[in-house]
Amino acid sequence: MKDKPLSGGYGAAVAVAIVAVGSLASSLACMSAVRAYADSVYRRELRIQASLNADSCIEELPLLAAADPFIEGDIALPEFGCVLHVVAGPGGPYAAGASASLEGVSSSR
Repeated sequence: MKDKPLSGGYGAAVAVAIVAVGSLASSLACMSAVRAYADSVYRRELRIQASLNADSCIEELPLLAAADPFIEGDIALPEFGCVLHVVAGPGGPYAAGASASLEGVSSSR
């Protein structure tokens, strides 16, 4: 009788290794997709918050103008994380804009 080489265990080991590598690759791809989605949701929330901060900054202008009718220039409001840009007119603030930045995401009004 001729002895056969022991190859049955080698095939099973290779099959298990291929399945493990495939599982690892698919889980890494899924985690990468989840991370990208979570980052996009987080950035969207930051854009919304920055926009709300800019709106709050503009709504603060009547209070600031009541305290100083000759208000003009760039006024930083750190409690809202924004900068109010005011152009003075003959009877008080003529035009205003605001820009807010939050963790690298900015919004202007």
